[in-house]
Amino acid sequence: MPKYRVQIDARNFLVDMDGKVAKHGFITFRFVEADDPDAAENAAVQQLRDDQELRVLVRNDKHDPPMMDVIEILERDSFDGIGTQPGRIWYEMNPKRWWQFWRR
Repeated sequence: MPKYRVQIDARNFLVDMDGKVAKHGFITFRFVEADDPDAAENAAVQQLRDDQELRVLVRNDKHDPPMMDVIEILERDSFDGIGTQPGRIWYEMNPKRWWQFWRR
């Protein structure tokens, strides 16, 4: 069965980061085996939906859900050298710009 690396940009996650609840997003890679790229996309997104660690963090209201966009799907020859627990690279959705730190 073909192997795929799926890059996902997840946005609009209301989470507590360092004691501050704010909207964040993250980039992650998921590695899946699937029949074709469409099935790989579905499998990768489902992995995130099933991620219990992520579910505990999310505080979104049901009327303002998180969103996930698949950015890239690459077929790979193997998964050699790839860890079993892909991480997440978090970013703040609406960070203050450098000039806003001096405003009150």
